[in-house]
Amino acid sequence: MGRLAFRLLPYALGYALSYLLRSANAVLAGPLAGDLGLSPAALGSLTASFYLAFALAQLPLGWLLDRYGPRRVLFPLLFVAGLGSLLFALGLGFALLLIGRALMGAGVALALVGAVRAYQLHVPAHMGALSGFTVALGGLGGLLATSPMAYVTEGVGWQGAFLLLALLAFVLAFVGLCTVPRDPPSAKNRPGVVPGGVLRGFIPLSVDKEDSPGVASWGLVSLSLVAFAYIGGFFAVQSLWAGAYAYEVGLDARLVGLWLLILNAASVVGGVLAGILAGHCGTKCSLLLGIAFFTAGLFLWAMGVPLPLPYVILGLGGGFNGVLLAHCASLFPGSAGQAMALVNVIGVFGIFALQTVFGLAVEWVGYRVPLLGLVALQSLALSLALWGDRMVRGWSGK
Repeated sequence: MGRLAFRLLPYALGYALSYLLRSANAVLAGPLAGDLGLSPAALGSLTASFYLAFALAQLPLGWLLDRYGPRRVLFPLLFVAGLGSLLFALGLGFALLLIGRALMGAGVALALVGAVRAYQLHVPAHMGALSGFTVALGGLGGLLATSPMAYVTEGVGWQGAFLLLALLAFVLAFVGLCTVPRDPPSAKNRPGVVPGGVLRGFIPLSVDKEDSPGVASWGLVSLSLVAFAYIGGFFAVQSLWAGAYAYEVGLDARLVGLWLLILNAASVVGGVLAGILAGHCGTKCSLLLGIAFFTAGLFLWAMGVPLPLPYVILGLGGGFNGVLLAHCASLFPGSAGQAMALVNVIGVFGIFALQTVFGLAVEWVGYRVPLLGLVALQSLALSLALWGDRMVRGWSGK
């Protein structure tokens, strides 16, 4: 297992690169705006183009993942991400910047999904543990996009920074193609698989247990809603509102940066714990515990418990988010790529929706009410995670 896990390491590094690419613009926003004369709206469009391409690529690439396997899909996509970074580094007009950023988003769209699928195919007994490790490594990639990225930019400029990211993507793609093991043939119509693929007839007409695809599809619907609430809620808070709240209560920039660093470090620890727990008690147990920790952190925050304790707890719980995809793959083994892609894209949509709605609510009533709303939403996610698991396992006889 140890040697094989080492050969699978490029998948985890691909997710770390994904995290680094998505977070880079936050640190480089100042130099980009200054050198290119970009307005805040233009900077926002650049960020949105990454996530839009990331979301739109999920479902078609998920189908390719199931058909051709993670090795033949994920690492060629990293070449696409490298090309996007290269175009962005050239800085030849706003249109090329948008295209470059979109290519980055499409190129890393399957980074986590592809990694989990690879673990399922090669080391299914350790899928949960390796998924947690991958999320933790991704968190480290996010940390590299903070102070280290700022230091690199000071030395070589933002264009040099994106050239280095392009080189990193090209090297990782080449190393992955040369070193990771070839994918075994995917089993078809194994227990838990929706016949004909997850996406065919996805919306069921009934939940009659005799209608197996319908029952399984409703299970997938429930996991998608869990992703909307849990993944969407965590990244909406982590990427914006945790920092905005810290400024709102009067902390200076140094303390805000420190508390956010602590939150992100806690999420790295959460990813490691998620993997350990998934290996010992299963992906469902690990997922439920992660949502519970995240809910507890939100509740303490809403109740006015001094920072950074709420951030530590919600960061710890949010770090378990990757185990949701591992759990999804365990329920739909033959169509895991499509199932995980669907769950992932709903989670991305949740980030946008919850971040927007939370902001409107804060503007109207302050932070406590929307935070309690997120607590209620996570409680619903816990129930849906249990219900969906029982439905799918009950249908497949597991």
